[in-house]
Amino acid sequence: MKNNIVPELLKIISIFMAFPLLAFAQYPDAVQVLIDDGLNVEAGFDAPGGLKGYVGRKDGHAVTLYLMADGEHVVVGKMVDDFGQDLSAEHIRAWLPETDLTRAWQQLENATWIAEGPEDAKRIVYAFTDPNCGYCIELRRKASAYLNTGIQLRHIMVGVIYPSSFAKAASVIGADNPVKYLAFLEAQPPNSWREPPGKISDELKDKIDANNELMKALAVSATPSVFYRNAEGEVKKIVGLPDDTALSNAVFRPPS
Repeated sequence: MKNNIVPELLKIISIFMAFPLLAFAQYPDAVQVLIDDGLNVEAGFDAPGGLKGYVGRKDGHAVTLYLMADGEHVVVGKMVDDFGQDLSAEHIRAWLPETDLTRAWQQLENATWIAEGPEDAKRIVYAFTDPNCGYCIELRRKASAYLNTGIQLRHIMVGVIYPSSFAKAASVIGADNPVKYLAFLEAQPPNSWREPPGKISDELKDKIDANNELMKALAVSATPSVFYRNAEGEVKKIVGLPDDTALSNAVFRPPS
């Protein structure tokens, strides 16, 4: 009888040792490789063509991936149908939870920014702005019509487009008149955008570094990108230059 106890115990121990491996083997190896590389998978779904789809984020950016039928290969990127419709965009909307922006407003307030508009503004809008960004120039141009209606536009200066962007962003926040200096840089010919200004202090570099990191943390992949509060007080985000309707009805809607 005693001789049978030890083998039985070994069987039980083996089962419990194997169980965690089964529990944690949640994704196929091809997907797990991407997870190990920093991808955060947030949902899985049945995709067209008999594929298994996944949505997630990496470095704050939305990612779609599709596991092939063999279960051993995965395609990362955009899926389109025979009409050219972007199915991946629909998959992101349907399956990827919105980024929680509850804490974003305080983070934006604590960032290093320069302001256009009245100091006693009743409504605040934040924009991530690169000095070498042509669309940022367009946002400033369109915003000017709203700044005398009780709205303040705060530019969180970042350096992400050209190698010179970082130093230029730092020089803007360090200028005696930051808004005027930003306008000066924006007025320069495009070729000059690649030429950085003079030496920048470590303090200013640290501030732009922090702004760049905040941009990543808030899943902002382009400049300009704006943050504003809707009529219910919820923080909303638009990545890229908003269209005229979004600017007038949402971003720069009249203060209540």
